Amino acid sequence: MVSLDHERRYGILDAERELIAAILEDNRVYRAVCHLLVPDHFLSPDHQRQFAAIARAIERGRPVDRCLAIEGRAFETGRPLIGFPPIDPLDHALMIYGSFLGRTAIGAATPDCSLDGAALS
Repeated sequence: MVSLDHERRYGILDAERELIAAILEDNRVYRAVCHLLVPDHFLSPDHQRQFAAIARAIERGRPVDRCLAIEGRAFETGRPLIGFPPIDPLDHALMIYGSFLGRTAIGAATPDCSLDGAALS
C-alpha cells in the first residue's frame, strides 16, 4: 500500500514521464489512453511534444520505441530516458486528465501557474 506522504509528493510530471516511458516500452499502452488524452492535457511542454510525436507515429502505423524517441526532435530534453516500474496506464491517464481539468478550472493551464507538487492542507 502506498503511504499518504508518497501520494502527496507524487507529482503530475512524474505521471506524465511514466506514461510516456510505458508507451515507449509497449505501444499498446498508447491505444489504451489515446481516447482520453491529447497533447494539450500534459502539463510539461516537453511531454506535450513527446506525446504528439508518439501519437503521429503510432497513428501512421510506425512503431515507437526508445531508439525512435532518441532520434526524434521532440525528445531533446537533455535528460536520458530511463525505465520505470510497470504502471496502470489508465490510472496515469486519468491523473493527467484530471490535473488538466483542475488547471483549466482555476485558469492555470500554463506550467508557470501550476500547483503541481504544492501541498494543500
